Amino acid sequence: MEEKYYPFERPISEVRYNFKSVSNEKEVSKRIIFTTSDYQNFYNLALVDVFEDGSISDITETRNKDMITVLATVIKIIEEFLNQYPETFIIFQGSDERRQRLYRLIISREMPNIQKKFIVLGGFDGFQPKPFQINQEYDYFIISKIR
Repeated sequence: MEEKYYPFERPISEVRYNFKSVSNEKEVSKRIIFTTSDYQNFYNLALVDVFEDGSISDITETRNKDMITVLATVIKIIEEFLNQYPETFIIFQGSDERRQRLYRLIISREMPNIQKKFIVLGGFDGFQPKPFQINQEYDYFIISKIR
């Protein structure tokens, strides 16, 4: 058809990255899931274990003695996602207090490297997010690519 048409978008509702956590004891399938949120260009990030039956869990404790490698993989996937979709924002939080603290500690430790490529914000429910501060507790985190 040669008729005039309206511009359109193909929204992405979910993007998945799969990888395996491997140790001498076991191999665990992991997945990072980016899902659209209620806000334009904002994606929620979830790190989950994938079970043999296809079900997933974000509260499982893998205990595969490779936490640093898993978190390095998550950071690499975030970088890949933001390179592919540079106008997006990634929002995430731990599924419990312990994981939330872990994410804060990792961001704090890696901040000198992270801030070379990304903007990191921390937020509290009901308040505007602010630039991430080391040793400050947050309810959630937002990461975007430096433009």
